[in-house]
Amino acid sequence: MQARPLTFAYGDHNEAPFAIVKDGELKGGFALEFGRSLADRLGMEAAFRFVPRNRISAEIAGGSVDAYCLAAQPYYPGFSADHFTTPLFTDQDVILLSAGLRGPADLSSLTGARIGAVLGFIYPASVEALFADHQAERIDARNAEANLRKLHSGRLDAVILPMAAWRLALSRDQSLAGLVRKDVIPVAVRDRVCLVSPSSPASVPEINAAIQSLVADGSLPALVRASGLEMSGAQSAGLHMSSPIPSRR
Repeated sequence: MQARPLTFAYGDHNEAPFAIVKDGELKGGFALEFGRSLADRLGMEAAFRFVPRNRISAEIAGGSVDAYCLAAQPYYPGFSADHFTTPLFTDQDVILLSAGLRGPADLSSLTGARIGAVLGFIYPASVEALFADHQAERIDARNAEANLRKLHSGRLDAVILPMAAWRLALSRDQSLAGLVRKDVIPVAVRDRVCLVSPSSPASVPEINAAIQSLVADGSLPALVRASGLEMSGAQSAGLHMSSPIPSRR
């Protein structure tokens, strides 16, 4: 009897380069390529399931999906540390400021600003306070790409987005650079990891060993670079496997 596949969650809240989702299907990006590589290293097949952002915790806890490998641990407080893997890459959120917005590149300049945010996403307390205290107007969209379109049309004064998404957008359309100031406001730097279900057919230690194998042979660093992302400090230090990956075939 063939073992069931290792099932990864993704959603339309994920965007390039993290994931490329079209019509509800995962078509590319880091999530797809990493999921396939990880499952293969574990001797398993990979499967992918669409899960809305607000359902990821429940689906992981209930075992409907085995792992979500674009997770940032602080955003899943309902899970203990042993549900998370070693870091895959580091992600940074920044606030882009419209070229017409005056003031220093800090949160004080956003008073009265219309800020593009992602629907359902919780930002660091200092940013959330701007919205809660009505110092700035939060205008939600499905993803950063939609917010950049609003910025282009003059409907936003600033946009919160991952630096990797901004680099990708610039590579596709250099004219975007003229819409914003060169200085940005740093928001948060965090490691992205896999959040693993207690029902997963591969345990966190097994997945960690597979990740270290992918680091050791250069597969993960190459994928991170190709995706326009950055290795975490721990991975860049060259973590290595201490034992072979147990085959599940």
